[in-house]
Amino acid sequence: MNFDKIKFLPLDQTHHLVQGFSCGDSWIDGYLKQPSNAIFDHKMGISSTTTLVYEGEVIAFFTANSSHLEIPMEEAREIGLQDDLFIPAIEVKFVGVREDLKERGIGTYLLQYIIGKALEITPVFTCRYIFLWSVEEKLRYYEKRYFQRTGKEENGLYLMKFLVPIYFSEVE
Repeated sequence: MNFDKIKFLPLDQTHHLVQGFSCGDSWIDGYLKQPSNAIFDHKMGISSTTTLVYEGEVIAFFTANSSHLEIPMEEAREIGLQDDLFIPAIEVKFVGVREDLKERGIGTYLLQYIIGKALEITPVFTCRYIFLWSVEEKLRYYEKRYFQRTGKEENGLYLMKFLVPIYFSEVE
């Protein structure tokens, strides 16, 4: 697959293409395909769904929104804060790669895109963390990419966090 030919397009431009998509998880597929879910949230500005389109087909997607993450006091001190426990973050609510295309680097490419966008906006809008919801089968995948588990929710999903590096520009 030629990654240079992948287009990152908002769901409102590609919602007619998602019915043929399946990542193999009916709950995630349902969120993407049902009109009361992803496209509704996207149009209402609650969250944004971005599709990865290759040769006219949706091969992956992610849904994200701006948020905040409450961190423990010890962690706040580790990153130089005194008492602020609510940290600006990007929440990645859903991630899906088409089932027949898994293990081909698409998920890694998508994750690099998400992290790249966080790094791009951080100097202007400040984002200290990316946190995402993971199914159990993907925990090691995210951990190998510097995400840390923060806990397991009642719905069986795990919350993972990634500390976004900060860079200071030199003042002359």
